[in-house]
Amino acid sequence: MPLKLAFAAWSGIGLALLMPCCAPSLEEQTSTHDTTLAAPAPDSFPEVGEALQQSCATLDCHGQVGRALRIYGYGGLRLSLLDTPLGDPTSELEYLASYESLVNLEPEVLSEVFTWQADPNQLSLVRKTRGIEHHKGGQRAIPGDALDRCIVLWLTDNFDPDPCTDVVNAEHPTIE
Repeated sequence: MPLKLAFAAWSGIGLALLMPCCAPSLEEQTSTHDTTLAAPAPDSFPEVGEALQQSCATLDCHGQVGRALRIYGYGGLRLSLLDTPLGDPTSELEYLASYESLVNLEPEVLSEVFTWQADPNQLSLVRKTRGIEHHKGGQRAIPGDALDRCIVLWLTDNFDPDPCTDVVNAEHPTIE
């Protein structure tokens, strides 16, 4: 009986060693499956970043370190310890940090939306902004309004900076 078990074990090991010879090589696997993820270009993000700063980047929202989506810049969280909120304008590095935070939230879904024009409502950013999904900050945009168009057009590779500019230039309530 022990001899049969030993033979079975060695047979299994031999079979396992032969199996990789039958499998496609790593090169063949990667050439047939594109694993590149696509996202909007970072050079178009500053306009989107400005609109998001107006709507979402206060220190008690996405302008704090503890958030999965962090928006850096003029009105909130700063990259440099020397910068203070409402101090120097948003730097290129802050736009880049905000961009990376946003595109890394759901990279696979973002790639589908960006590349294949999939439904932007697949992204939690869009669902939360539109109030479809619970969002501590509440609904920030209505489908088709300036903020919504700014975000969705950028996410779907149809970027138009005008809606983003409209968000930035809109009157915002002031606290007295």
